[in-house]
Amino acid sequence: MFKSLYRNWKVIGAIALLLLMLGAGLGRAQDPTIVAKVDYAKSGHTLELLSELSADIPVMDVRLAGVQAPDRDQKPWGREARQCLQALTEQSEGRVRVEPQSLTPDGYGRIWAYVWQGKQLVNAAVLAEGCAFLDSDRLSQQRYGEQLIYAQESARLLGLGIWDPDNPLRETPASFRQSRRDEASDPVD
Repeated sequence: MFKSLYRNWKVIGAIALLLLMLGAGLGRAQDPTIVAKVDYAKSGHTLELLSELSADIPVMDVRLAGVQAPDRDQKPWGREARQCLQALTEQSEGRVRVEPQSLTPDGYGRIWAYVWQGKQLVNAAVLAEGCAFLDSDRLSQQRYGEQLIYAQESARLLGLGIWDPDNPLRETPASFRQSRRDEASDPVD
């Protein structure tokens, strides 16, 4: 119960912070962004951020828009994808700019966003490193779709990470999770 209350508090706080940032940015030509410090990478596509703007909303989870990463339990790719994202965001003291794709949190309480470290789009960087792959189901909604496609194709052609021809990622995270559920529900003979 406390975990769900905490998650709801985080979601409400993140939405309030984003709305505050939107309100502050209405008079400006550029899109609203949030400056935060990366606490750690939870997975290959999710970051826990520490807000530098509000002590009332100290923590926010951000899901990289346009990107899917191997499940954390997919070996070896899940762990490597998380480590890749962590390494990419440790530069410049872990400070990032977050450009929300949507203000509506997903079922896990995460805000989907584009994350920038300086001039580098982290979403594209994890694709270019071969640590993740495009979320093709949502590609038409991506603001930086061409940049994301180029990053993935570059990694694929170079055989980097999950595109390594000797050890590729063989199933999607959804297929992997489904096969684990099926194995758990099969009765033992």
